[in-house]
Amino acid sequence: MNLFKLLDTAKARLEDSDPIFDYKTDLVMAILRSKEAIPFKRSKLNGGLHRLMSATIVSAFDAGTTIDVTTRRAGTLHEAGHSTKVLDYLDSMVKHKLVLSQTNNANGRLMLGGIFNTYLDHPLAA
Repeated sequence: MNLFKLLDTAKARLEDSDPIFDYKTDLVMAILRSKEAIPFKRSKLNGGLHRLMSATIVSAFDAGTTIDVTTRRAGTLHEAGHSTKVLDYLDSMVKHKLVLSQTNNANGRLMLGGIFNTYLDHPLAA
């Protein structure tokens, strides 16, 4: 699914206050921070974006889809109303093999890595 659509879906789902979705999002955010794919030092400033990125991973998992990055142009992200840090975070996830890419950066179809599939498919996360 297109990255912009996933980001919008994740944002809407975060506003719904679904406890299961919130739990999965917190779980993914803990994984991202423990693997240092997103920084924890600036979490007060960027915590909302970190949560949105985590919710995007959960939304992709729940939909059974890939994260399709169709552009790496920062201006396009900004015009769509999203932070330009999104690509940095996705690049870091690729680097840490949390999401899998055909290239060395977040470009094209990104598949969720085994750690996300294992933890989000666990009965406690369902």
